[in-house]
Order: sequence, then structure tokens, then C-alpha cells
Amino acid sequence: MKEIGSGVVSAAKRAGKDAVSLTVALDGGGEVNLSVPASLYERLGAPGVGTSLSDTVLPELLHASEYRLACRHAIRILEYGDNNARTLCDKLIRKGVSREIAAEAVERMVSLGYIREGEQARRLAVGYARRNLWGEKKIVSALIAKGYSRPDADAAVRDAVDGGEIDFGEIKKTLIKRCRSRGLPDEKIRATLWRYGFGGEE
Repeated sequence: MKEIGSGVVSAAKRAGKDAVSLTVALDGGGEVNLSVPASLYERLGAPGVGTSLSDTVLPELLHASEYRLACRHAIRILEYGDNNARTLCDKLIRKGVSREIAAEAVERMVSLGYIREGEQARRLAVGYARRNLWGEKKIVSALIAKGYSRPDADAAVRDAVDGGEIDFGEIKKTLIKRCRSRGLPDEKIRATLWRYGFGGEE
């Protein structure tokens, strides 16, 4: 979050029932447009046009405005598809949100239940197993590369296996059968199994 010091309110109006739009002329020159929660605005005394904002109050309003915008960006991103905490944070940062506020917005999305990493990781694990014929090692590595923690990746695979959604024995048989149909020798079949996360044994 950038340092902006103090300033004077040059415009203030309600933006719906839960927000207030403020324009603040900065003492150092220029101005900023803010959209802050009405509750915060009222707690700070509902500063109207001409009100001076100190170098402690204005940064608080800026933080609230940036956080509000970051949450709106986050919701839009999540509407287009699943994101885990890391990928959502990265996308917010690419949109110009500071790392600090991006992390706060992501935490809020998690608390609201918009990000369910366990469910997401399990769906990905099942997809990797069924579509790609990957073994456990490769699936776990792929999940970690996508930003899931090792415990979450391990749990996703374990839950999918326990729930009957993944059968690594059958997947391995299918992969071997596919290799044999292509006339691959045993040495290349073992190499394929290793590459697909089965450890290499036939």
C-alpha cells in the first residue's frame, strides 16, 4: 500500500447503502478516489467536504478502499472458475493489488467458503487419474505445483482413493495395456510407468 500522507475531502457521496465514495485532495498534490465501507466512514465521524484527514486516518481509508476493490476482483475471478489461495493471490497482484491486501482478500474468500482447497484438490486428483492415467506420485507433485500444500495434496489423493473415485491398480493396468497395444518393450513400459508416477515396476 502506497504512502499518501494527509489530505482534504473534496467530494463525498453514498454509493449504495453499504459504501461511501470519497475524493480526497492530497496535501502533497493530486487526488485519490476511494470507496469505503459506510460503517468505517461513520466510525471516523462521516468526514464531509472540506474535512482534513490526518496521516493516520487517510491511510486507513485507503487500505479499506483497496481491500474492498481487491475483494471485488477476487469474486469476479472466482466466478470464472476454481482458484486456490496461491493462484488467486497471484492474479490479484497481477491486477495491481499489493501483496499485503491481496493476502487479506484471499483470506476473506476462504472464510466465506468461496475457496475450498480440499474439494478442489480432490477434483483435480480424480481428473488427473482418470484422464491422464497418472499415479499417486505424479498427481501429488502436480497439485503441489499448482499451489496446494503437501498435506492437502496427500489428503486429496487419499480421500479420492478411500471414496472409490481413484483405483491406482486399475489405472496402472490400463496404462500397461495401452503400452502393450503400441508394441512397447518391457523396458519402455517400466519407463512409462515411472514417468506417470507409478514407480517404474511393472
